Amino acid sequence: MTLKHLRIFVMVYQEKSITHAAQRLSMTQPAVSLAVKELEQYYDTKLFERYGRSIRSTEVGKKLYEYASRLVELYEEMDYEIKNWNQVGKLRIGSSISIGVCLMPEYMKKFSKLFPEADMKLMIDSSDVIETMVLENRLDFALIEGNIHSNKIVKIKFLDDELLPICGRFHSFANRGEAITIKELQEQKFLLRESNSGTREFVESSFARHGFHVLPIWESTSTTALLNGVIAEIGISVLPKRMLESQIRHHQVVPFQIEGIDFKRQYSIIYHENKYISPLMQEFFTMISKIEES
Repeated sequence: MTLKHLRIFVMVYQEKSITHAAQRLSMTQPAVSLAVKELEQYYDTKLFERYGRSIRSTEVGKKLYEYASRLVELYEEMDYEIKNWNQVGKLRIGSSISIGVCLMPEYMKKFSKLFPEADMKLMIDSSDVIETMVLENRLDFALIEGNIHSNKIVKIKFLDDELLPICGRFHSFANRGEAITIKELQEQKFLLRESNSGTREFVESSFARHGFHVLPIWESTSTTALLNGVIAEIGISVLPKRMLESQIRHHQVVPFQIEGIDFKRQYSIIYHENKYISPLMQEFFTMISKIEES
């Protein structure tokens, strides 16, 4: 059993496909299959179950992946850092969609000026996808909102955030001057982020504490699409305040209050508990702190 076997195993596990793993590794499919078979023979156990064209990890395979992914990542970090000892380094950064839209352009632009030689890759997706990529060591760290779902992740707050309930300017809630009751909300059509986003999870949990379970008529990964739906008077929504400043200022949407509910939350930096914090990572964290403290 070699490091090459583990690297192939990790890729097959992540891709859930021998064919896709072979493509990612620039190997032939038989070579990847042989490596998995040799690893199974070495440990005398099945690591994957085959279902037609797809495969699924066994419980033993899941446990091996926890160790193998960390070993492969540690080796790759060592290999890259030693080979590039006199260079700045690289960062694989993840971001939730809300933070990707509101904050990451400024962060990436400023960090690129501070470290023009840094090799940076940014992945923007829903919070649960980003969290999974951090757990699987496909990202060095990420910026997300809301809760995390694994005790293997370190979470550090870097910014307070607030969501606002909004409606169109001709909606009955506009300019009411008093908070809307939960009962009144039950008659409304909601436009919300997709179910696996941090924003959606936060909104649903806030409502659930008051016995209200919302069923949106629109779901989207695009905040712009939801915002345009509210402007078109299709329904109401709850979106990040910092994304609504222009639309509120130009009276395209109207914020309103909901009785007993405060939509304040936090933005956080997350990374795997076993992650080596490189000097470049620490520089990025420090830059964020300075920007948000100024």
